[in-house]
Amino acid sequence: MTLDNSNIFTQSYSLIKAFLDSIPNLDPRGRYKPNYIHATMPNINGKGFDGYPFFVIRSEINENDKSFDRDTSEKVFRISIVAYSDEPTEVDTISNLIHNNFKSETKLTDFPAREISASPFNFDLDQNGKKISFRNFGIILKKRI
Repeated sequence: MTLDNSNIFTQSYSLIKAFLDSIPNLDPRGRYKPNYIHATMPNINGKGFDGYPFFVIRSEINENDKSFDRDTSEKVFRISIVAYSDEPTEVDTISNLIHNNFKSETKLTDFPAREISASPFNFDLDQNGKKISFRNFGIILKKRI
């Protein structure tokens, strides 16, 4: 499906999810049919939780350079991808994979302009008191739609 004004929120999320799904070996556990990409923080004590590592994608969409045509403008997609893992070394490995694949000319081709930044490595405790490591990626994508 093509990204346009009628599906801008759902399709932009789907494109980022597909980007993550396309990265070979992103899941160090090699799960069969993994459920590790989420739109919100998953319930780690819930029945459907597939374990660590997992990713949370959030997006915000703004418009710049409006034209005389009300439907056409440059859309700016501010994407946050947070990688969570219970193994600290996995966070750096996952971060390398995301960063290297983001730089690939064959990925995210729907967006002619793009930028990426990453937060420092960090950790917190989950609901069960387990130490969880994470890194946040900030991605800016632009497309005239």
